[in-house]
Amino acid sequence: MDNHLTLHFITSEMLNAPVISAQYDGYLVLASILTAVFASYISFLLSARIKGSQLKEETRLWTIVASCFLGGGIWAMHFIGMLAYKLPIPVEYDITITLVSIFPSIFASYIVMSPTLGRFNNLWLRSILMGLGIGSMHYIGMMAMRMPAHMAYEPWLFSFSVLVAVVLSGLALKINELRLSTHTKLYWVNLLAALTMGTAISGMHYIGMMSMYVFAAHHTTYITNENSAELAQVILFVLLALSLFLVGGMELRARSLLSAKLKAVLNTVQDAVICFDKQGNIEFANPATTSIFGFEQHELIGKNIALLIPQKYATQTTHCNDAEQAGKSQLLQGRNNKGADFPITVSISPIRKHANPSFVATIKDLTNIQNQEAFTQTIFDTLPIMLVVKEAEQLSFSHINKAGEQLLGKTRDELIGLSDFDIFPEQEAECFTASDRSVLSSGEGITIDEEPITIDGQTHYLRTRKMAIKDSQGKTKFLLAVAEDITELRVAKLELEKLHHRMSIAANAAHIGVWEWNFKTNELIWDEWMFALYGVDKSAFTSNYTEWEKRVHPDDFKNVIKNLKSAVANKGEFHAEFQIMLPSGETRYLNADGQIYGDCMVGINFDISKRVIAENKILQLAQTDHLTGLANRNALCKFAEHAFDCTKRTATKVACLYFDLDKFKPINDTHGHLIGDLVLVEIAKRLSDTARKTDCIARIGGDEFVILITHIEENNQVKTALARFIAAIELPIMSSQGSLCVGASIGYAIYPDEGESLDELLNKADARMYNHKRAKDVKQQVIINQ
Repeated sequence: MDNHLTLHFITSEMLNAPVISAQYDGYLVLASILTAVFASYISFLLSARIKGSQLKEETRLWTIVASCFLGGGIWAMHFIGMLAYKLPIPVEYDITITLVSIFPSIFASYIVMSPTLGRFNNLWLRSILMGLGIGSMHYIGMMAMRMPAHMAYEPWLFSFSVLVAVVLSGLALKINELRLSTHTKLYWVNLLAALTMGTAISGMHYIGMMSMYVFAAHHTTYITNENSAELAQVILFVLLALSLFLVGGMELRARSLLSAKLKAVLNTVQDAVICFDKQGNIEFANPATTSIFGFEQHELIGKNIALLIPQKYATQTTHCNDAEQAGKSQLLQGRNNKGADFPITVSISPIRKHANPSFVATIKDLTNIQNQEAFTQTIFDTLPIMLVVKEAEQLSFSHINKAGEQLLGKTRDELIGLSDFDIFPEQEAECFTASDRSVLSSGEGITIDEEPITIDGQTHYLRTRKMAIKDSQGKTKFLLAVAEDITELRVAKLELEKLHHRMSIAANAAHIGVWEWNFKTNELIWDEWMFALYGVDKSAFTSNYTEWEKRVHPDDFKNVIKNLKSAVANKGEFHAEFQIMLPSGETRYLNADGQIYGDCMVGINFDISKRVIAENKILQLAQTDHLTGLANRNALCKFAEHAFDCTKRTATKVACLYFDLDKFKPINDTHGHLIGDLVLVEIAKRLSDTARKTDCIARIGGDEFVILITHIEENNQVKTALARFIAAIELPIMSSQGSLCVGASIGYAIYPDEGESLDELLNKADARMYNHKRAKDVKQQVIINQ
């Protein structure tokens, strides 16, 4: 027996060998084609049932089953076709390869038939996969053949067989998809798709067999053909039995699952569901029937529905066959097992329309809704504001609560049915009616502030909210008006406005701005002088606290907000002096005082810019050198205290640099004080430009300067800084007298290594500076003597 585990194509050497001719059993050929058509039909039928099923969790299982059946049908067709193929030589089949050959067709069938594999929805891709699955199954199955001869394929027919499988299977799949859009009966669509798919399967097989040639070998032996009809009959019988089992099993399982779901739904719904026959005899009742009517389910079976619904509507089943009446709800009275009546809604629909019709009734208990209506009416009557409901067409009163009775001075019975013209003067009634009609026509609610009404000769002012009430169909049925009597509030508001006017006059005379801040709602009210103080346009003001907050200068913001929050928390007074930023970019200093009043703080602001600027000027003069603008000794002492405190937290040091200018006295004596002052100012500027922002430069004498350098970590930093400052000082100074040069004698001391106070550091630095100056003088004298 030759091994055919690989595909061989006809070569020129093979053409010299004799070809062994085969014959076909016509009945088995027909049986194989019908097998392919039958398997395709059953598979497409299962596919249609899967896609139309409401049991989505069963989709994958039945897709696998249908795929296995179609793959098995393709395999059975191939095997029966091979039984129809008669060679005059012994032929055997490798069982393992024969069984393995079924898997490509099953895999391709699953991908093509699965409704969940969205990435394979392209028809061309599915056609190619199906065609390759059919071809793979066929040619892997052919590899299982064992015979004392050589088997080879003609390449063109081999390729054409796969192409036929791809094209015809794609056509079958396209026809199968038409069942979703066509009005043709599903039976004919499935039959046409099955014939096309069966043609694809059998066409591929027999064209593939045409491409196969068997060449005799030196060891070829011949036999008489064996009869394979019985084996083919067994395969057909198994396929038919399997199809009946699958279709029947799927139908039974689907019905069982649907029945279980329906039962679960009926057991969990809150409404009663009752089935009864034409005579009204109850056939089924769900558990909710017990909770609503009090009867056990078994007690109701066989009883007439009139036991639960005494009115004749339920037993007059003619209305249930009326398409317009079926399923519509009716408001009726139900009766429980204790004989008590209660409101229900009932909708009845037919479920069978043959000679013995049945009906299903859905019943909803309205007892809780009725209780809710009574509860709502109680709330409606006890609200302290007037609630009025008017009928939409005539605008007549249909409901009014007790607050409305008290305000209008009439009882509910006297008011129901009346219109505004029956209660109020004609002019007021026309105004009310016009606003009512506007709300009803637009469908949008409106609010009317200080609406005047005259009752028994007295004028009341109402704040009224009006809105339309629509039914379930969206049609406007009523108008709801909610009105609050604000007469007393209006009087108090007018008095407050008069008081505010008088206070404004007094504040204007003193240039004082008055403000009020509600710290619950953040509403902020300013008078005219507040807008002038802050330079804000009144039209752009949003009356919100944040408007003021964002104008406080960042330097003062933290302290001002802290004081304000403390005053609110402790119900105390608020006092602050702070800068504000004007829209022009300038700053202004204000004084603010406030006092808590309920949920508000009321206060005043006035301008203190002139005073603060004068104080700052005095402070600046007291802290700076009048000629150079550098810090003086007082400012240097304060900076030193702060810098020394910082070293304790940062574990760093402070360096005190002492400079005494060389050659300054000759310049001052020779060229005068103006040139001398120019030199001092220029040196001060150079030192300021060279120093860091965190350092302090001070002039403590005529030509003596001190620099405090903070955050020193290593002594080398001091020497580096001294070099920078000496280099800056020794640069020529341009003046009207030409280029002038000065130098400097230097000394330094480090805190806390060489002193615990500024005086100690200055003494130490001064001594080093003196030594430095003396050393330079000695060196200069030596040069002169030489």
